[in-house]
Amino acid sequence: MNGLNEKILKYYLILMRYQQLITHAIDLIKSYNPVILTPDSHCEQFIQENCKKLFDTEIMFLKQVFSGVQRYEEFLKILTKTMFTLLSSTTNRNDGTLYQIFSYLIIFRLDELPYNEFKKMVTEQDPVKMNVLLQFLFDIEKIQTHVKPLWIEIYDPQYIQETVIGGLEQHFPMMKDLLSTLSSRATGKQSELVEEDERPQSATKKQPTKTIPFKLSETKKKPEPPPPPKPEQYKSKPVPTYLNKRTLSQVEEENKQRLEQSKKKVQDTYKEAKQFEFKTDQRPTNYETVKKEVEDTLNKQLQFNMKYARPVPTELEAAEIKLNAAAILREEMLLKKKQEIEKERVKNLEVNLRDSGEFEEWKKQQDEIEQIAKMEHQQQKKIEMELAREAAMRAQEDKFKENRILAEKMKEEAIERLKERQELQLEQVEHKKQLIEQIIEAEKKVHIQVEKVQERNKQMAEDQKLEMARKLELKRQEDEQIRIKREELIKQIRELERQPIKRTKGYDPTETMGYGLLEEMSLAELRDRLEVVKAERKAEEEEKRKEIVQSKDEYLSSMQKKVQEIKAHRRAESQQKNMEREAKKLKKQKEEELRKKIREEQLIEVQSKISQKKSIKSAEEQRIAAEVRETKLRQQYMNANKAMVEMKAWKSQQDGLEREIKNRQNEKLIVQEGIESVNLRERKILAEQAKRLVKTKVDFNQAYDKELKTAYQMNEELHREEAENRTQMHNIQREWKEEHTKNMITRDEYKQKISETSLQNSKKKSQQQKVKFQQSRQLEQLPSAQYS
Repeated sequence: MNGLNEKILKYYLILMRYQQLITHAIDLIKSYNPVILTPDSHCEQFIQENCKKLFDTEIMFLKQVFSGVQRYEEFLKILTKTMFTLLSSTTNRNDGTLYQIFSYLIIFRLDELPYNEFKKMVTEQDPVKMNVLLQFLFDIEKIQTHVKPLWIEIYDPQYIQETVIGGLEQHFPMMKDLLSTLSSRATGKQSELVEEDERPQSATKKQPTKTIPFKLSETKKKPEPPPPPKPEQYKSKPVPTYLNKRTLSQVEEENKQRLEQSKKKVQDTYKEAKQFEFKTDQRPTNYETVKKEVEDTLNKQLQFNMKYARPVPTELEAAEIKLNAAAILREEMLLKKKQEIEKERVKNLEVNLRDSGEFEEWKKQQDEIEQIAKMEHQQQKKIEMELAREAAMRAQEDKFKENRILAEKMKEEAIERLKERQELQLEQVEHKKQLIEQIIEAEKKVHIQVEKVQERNKQMAEDQKLEMARKLELKRQEDEQIRIKREELIKQIRELERQPIKRTKGYDPTETMGYGLLEEMSLAELRDRLEVVKAERKAEEEEKRKEIVQSKDEYLSSMQKKVQEIKAHRRAESQQKNMEREAKKLKKQKEEELRKKIREEQLIEVQSKISQKKSIKSAEEQRIAAEVRETKLRQQYMNANKAMVEMKAWKSQQDGLEREIKNRQNEKLIVQEGIESVNLRERKILAEQAKRLVKTKVDFNQAYDKELKTAYQMNEELHREEAENRTQMHNIQREWKEEHTKNMITRDEYKQKISETSLQNSKKKSQQQKVKFQQSRQLEQLPSAQYS
């Protein structure tokens, strides 16, 4: 028994391993972000964080699956996208990564994986999802029509047809068993792909009917129509000579003169005509007064700058607000808090014989003084900001002048760099021309090697085809033998099913079952007791309803009292708030007057300071202009010795350039030494980290093995204890059963005979079911290729 339990545990552990591996692979692919990390670094980081308990082979499996899915990402995305569009009712887009992993394993790595391990991996997943994926992948007609045109846009068509689709066709006979088991688990039916493959094809196909035209008399040809007459050529008149003499401006002037003449003619014709006069115009009207009234009303409506559209009402009527239960309770809590504060204040007065009113008045005065000082400080800060702005503007002008001088120098340097760059580009162009000539010569030799490889591949393909035909013939013979065995087993099962089964029934509701349980009763007694319990519950419900009605009445009366107290408190509070509002208005007016005074004083100070600074600046500018004039005069005198000065400047520039080159070389050597030292440190740190990782892994494995051993020992001890307890309980139950059966036999011998006959019938039935079950198991173990 212990050995069998260990085998079962190992089997479940293997299944858990496969499920855990697939979930880790899904998380690894979903968490990858190419913007942040590279694929290798992301894989290492994920394994260190989440996969510490996995073995080396399992880690290698995760890495290969991740790299394969990333490599064939576009290929797999096309496959999953078409599957989601075609099978939208049976698929979920959240399972895209799961489908990508299994499709990668089936298409590219199924030759390397053992079939039994792959089968365990698939059966551990959801059968519905796996059935949909495998049925779609091995349905080669769908892949040819829907998926292959999209794959060909990215990959070579020969590669898609021979390696991808040819590989699926090659693996289909091996996957028939898995397809049938998955479809039976998911849908309860056998897969349609397997049925179509097993269905025998008709030996002779009927040829389609060929259409033959009727032998009809040929129609006479119509006479050809006469040729159309040639059209006469139209001869245009020559261009008049006067058109070339006139210009566009002359034509426009003539048009304007013609228009004015026509206007004058029209005015002359209608000059003497009289205008029609209405008698209604001579009547007295109040048109002007009505017009003014309408304009005034419109102007009043269109005054958008007014503060209020309507004047604010002076007296407002106090509106009563209807309170709900929650609002009443809130108001009551606030009232209680205020009353407690007032009580504490009165108690302090009685005990200490003093009030805090004087201190609060003094505090208010001090706050006002601090506020005035704060306002003065703010105005002073504004003045300082204004002065700083003036200084910044001056500094900006100076900086603009410096930048202009620098820009001129940089333009000269840029011209020199352009010349150097053009020379470099010419050298690069010559070097590239030489490389192109070398590449063209190398490409000519490639065609010969390609032809040799193609001939070798053709020979290998022919050998593989012959080997495949031989294997298929052997497989067909084996499947025929298995089919004959299955048919014999099916016949035996059907004969067993045809045998009749006897059933006995009898039941009395007033009798007990006689199992010897506590409070055992018949169905009729149980119904009577239920009616008694229902009557008791009804009485309890009526009492509870009376109590609820009484509590509601008490609650309503208490709420009404609280509402009256709240209304009285609100009236008193509104009077107090009105007084405080008036006092605040007076205080605001005083503060505004103070602010205006302080602001005017500070503005005067600012203007005085700015005027002083401007005068100082103008004096300084005059002094600088005088110095500039003097320097110009000196330069004129110094032009005589200009050649000597230029030579000295050129020598100083050359010396400076040599110094700069030496300094740069020294700096680069120092930087290189620093980089090499840092690299050495990094290597040492990485080596130490690797040693630590190995040590931690070894320690973890040892601790894990110890824990496993202890767990196995504890499990064995528990199994032993459970087995002993079961044997004891089984013995006790068997003794009690024997005594009970003896008592029942003595009570009623007729019932005992009936029970013995029913037991014999049930044993026969169980034996028949066991035989059927064994035969069905034998059928399942056989491959499903030739099952009909």
